[in-house]
Amino acid sequence: MFQKLALVATIGAGVAIGLLWPTAQRSTAAAAAAGNNAPEVVIERNSDHHYYADASVNGHSVHFMVDTGAGETALTETDARAIGLEVDPSKYEVIGDGASGLVRGQYVQLKTIDLGGIRQQDAQAAIVPGAAVSLLGQPFLEKVDEIVIRRGEMRLKSGLRS
Repeated sequence: MFQKLALVATIGAGVAIGLLWPTAQRSTAAAAAAGNNAPEVVIERNSDHHYYADASVNGHSVHFMVDTGAGETALTETDARAIGLEVDPSKYEVIGDGASGLVRGQYVQLKTIDLGGIRQQDAQAAIVPGAAVSLLGQPFLEKVDEIVIRRGEMRLKSGLRS
């Protein structure tokens, strides 16, 4: 029970940040080839101290806040429609408990999310009404082998060899 409550609280916190934080200027993610050809994505910190990146979702570009504290990947209604997902408010359910109360949304299945060569297939996400920016959360980030934040840069590496 405690684990489920903690998960719901984490989802709510991440969604609340996306709902309450102002949309920032777009920052691009640059993919760089590592010595072992593992994908590496470098994202510069925005002036609002968050990290934003454009990723391909089902073949369409989506602007995300990369949120290491978000328990879900969340899409704005506008982004969901732009990539061809059906937004159906009758399917909204409580998906979390945020700073401003219960957070409602609609769970959807995404074919792919690709951020500079770091790719996730069959990803679950939630469409969140009223969200100002889509969130790239833990379901995507837990597939990344290394996340380093230093001196205004976030570096994501995947496919590292030991």
